[in-house]
Amino acid sequence: MKHTSKDLQKIFLDKTSKITNEIFSNRNRERHLRNMRARLHDDFDKIWVRYNDNKATYNQWQQALDKWLKVECI
Repeated sequence: MKHTSKDLQKIFLDKTSKITNEIFSNRNRERHLRNMRARLHDDFDKIWVRYNDNKATYNQWQQALDKWLKVECI
């Protein structure tokens, strides 16, 4: 099944619309999560570029998106 860029964009926007911005009370936890968020966001960006170049699969793209959004929702 072939997925177009509009399908990917819709999935991305649907999932990111559910993210809430919460302030964490523990500074160490906040720093750890901030670093993890940045790393997973970078990983997602790399997979997205690879997917657009047909060097990554849709499942890899979906997995990277889910990992990144899971950390955003913590």
